[in-house]
Amino acid sequence: MSKQLIHSFKSHVIVAALSDRAFAAVANEKSTNANARVMELLPPHTTEKKSNSNGKDGNEKAKPDSGETHEMKEDKCSTNEELKSTDDIQAVCSTEIDSRIWFAVSREDKTLCLYCTSESIGNNNNGLTNLQPLAIYNMPKRARCLLFSTVASSSGKEDCNIIIAGDLSGDSYAYPVPIHECTAATAKPSPRRLLLGHTASMLTGMQIVPSFTGGAGKRFILTADRDEKVRVTSFPETYNIHGYLLGHTAFISDMDAVSCTEDGVRPLCLTGSGDGTVRLWDYQTCKEVGMVPVVLKAVDNDKKDTKDNKDDDAVDDDNECDPEANEGESDDDDFFEEDYDGLIAVPTSVAISCDASHVAVARDGVESVDIHPIPAPAKTTSSSSSLLLSRLISMHKKQTLTCSSQPLDISLLSDGSLLVLVREPAYLLHFKCSGSNLEFEDITSSSPFCSALTSLVSSQNLITPVTALEYNEDGTYKLQKKIDDREFDNDGEEDAGGKGGTHWNDKERRNTHRLANGRRRKRKLKETK
Repeated sequence: MSKQLIHSFKSHVIVAALSDRAFAAVANEKSTNANARVMELLPPHTTEKKSNSNGKDGNEKAKPDSGETHEMKEDKCSTNEELKSTDDIQAVCSTEIDSRIWFAVSREDKTLCLYCTSESIGNNNNGLTNLQPLAIYNMPKRARCLLFSTVASSSGKEDCNIIIAGDLSGDSYAYPVPIHECTAATAKPSPRRLLLGHTASMLTGMQIVPSFTGGAGKRFILTADRDEKVRVTSFPETYNIHGYLLGHTAFISDMDAVSCTEDGVRPLCLTGSGDGTVRLWDYQTCKEVGMVPVVLKAVDNDKKDTKDNKDDDAVDDDNECDPEANEGESDDDDFFEEDYDGLIAVPTSVAISCDASHVAVARDGVESVDIHPIPAPAKTTSSSSSLLLSRLISMHKKQTLTCSSQPLDISLLSDGSLLVLVREPAYLLHFKCSGSNLEFEDITSSSPFCSALTSLVSSQNLITPVTALEYNEDGTYKLQKKIDDREFDNDGEEDAGGKGGTHWNDKERRNTHRLANGRRRKRKLKETK
């Protein structure tokens, strides 16, 4: 499943997750040459900074080296059999409230921690600063998407600051941000409010955007799930559903949204899906306005040669039994021998610029980021055909940014630059859009974020995952829905002649229905006694 591993606020604050450790970097807005101040956001049970990448206490004796090379550790990290740490980070978020920088981190152990730094963002420390959580909330499920927001208070005097968590059961909960507390968190009940829920699904993305109908100050909350849809709901009146963004044929892996008003109102939402497409939507009208086509993964030549040799041997064995099998073959079959393995490169992270001028797409199994410009909307005319064409946007690839490894997550800053979270040893790449052609150039070496973060983290030998998506043992994505392919007759017996099940008749739904019937019968028995 996809994770929210990097988040930025404006152009001077970022928070990134490297395996089970979260780091925040705050740059000086007035001086672009100074390095950013880096802070580590400690887990709730940690009392002091970790001394190594394995999370062991500094007083413990280091274990002897097992003789594993970096490649061996990398292969071990990429397998699904590796045990997960309870500190593995699921999502990160950042914002600024009353001149104080706030961060949020959700972890594998279902905890949501809030951090705050009241120091001036212009200060720069050469070392690594540790931040203890100011608030710790225990969530019912793991949260893969976070965002800060505000809601009107019951007294009406001032708005309440909240952190919204979207979990793996399809629910969104709001937790208070303790803006008046400046001491370390202590154990206490977790007040929360259920905002909305997606039935029998998983949330994969959330965004709060302005609504341009219904009066000033109205907002929408966009929630994406693994059931191929994005729901547009009024916020905070989440009982009022505005509509749905429908069109994907597989799970939605990531989502971003923006509302540009400089050249007119452009309420746009960008989604990436397991079907391989990236689609652009008008969330106000719930219509699709553009799409990035599917990209296939490039095949590894070594693996391709091994696979081809096995296939050739299998074909030769079959042809020995059937001498006429080779008749009718031609050399034209070599025309279809391309350097692609036929597997769709699923978009793992998508981002749209603040001015709605371009989008960035990172894909699973591809060590690069594609930049697609968004053309300006055409002027509408009285012709119905022209009105239809004005809503369709052609999003062709303009530039490919090569990365040192497969991107784990991307984020477009408010100044138009792009941050790419990658594996070690680089960890973070920075690209800036400049020049008359508005093309991106690599500024990693001079970036205040990259230089400060890499210099402090590189010595700790952190091993990051290969991809942000999680796989099953059979190689399929965990976000991909599993539907039972059995069919049943009217008596509930398995139909041996069935050719495939239906979504409403899959095993999970039938089990839920059986448990509900059992509870219903128990209630009836109690009522009759």
